[in-house]
Amino acid sequence: MRSCLAWLLLGLLPGLEPRYAVLGLQTCMGAVDAVALAALEAMLLAAALALLVERLWGLLLRLSERLPRLRGLVARVEAARSRVEQRARGLGAEAALALFVAAPLPVTGIYTGAAVALLLGIPRSRAAAALAAGGVASVLITGLLGGAVSSAARG
Repeated sequence: MRSCLAWLLLGLLPGLEPRYAVLGLQTCMGAVDAVALAALEAMLLAAALALLVERLWGLLLRLSERLPRLRGLVARVEAARSRVEQRARGLGAEAALALFVAAPLPVTGIYTGAAVALLLGIPRSRAAAALAAGGVASVLITGLLGGAVSSAARG
């Protein structure tokens, strides 16, 4: 039970996230339960990070009004955001974001996806949905592949 809790907590960390924590969860519970729990964790993390990124950006905007050094950074990010947002319009930015997060590769997880959603100008609710969809897909991919590999190794 302790190891399951440890894997759940580790799944909240950038770099590990639920998509890799599912492999550890499979060592302390059944594969289906591990995938279901990690998928739930991915959905919760997606909602929390979409909100957190939006709030942090708002804080940065307010601070930049008082701190000249931040003004330049905010201006550069806003310019990049404007360029990216214009290019992403009409391309199905939410679907692209979900596919990006779904790829179980380094630097393509929910944390990075939340920052990308901000740059793309995707509204929080739609960003959270895309992040959750990608996170769950990534958990399924990793959980199924990891389960298949460990089954093949055992027998």
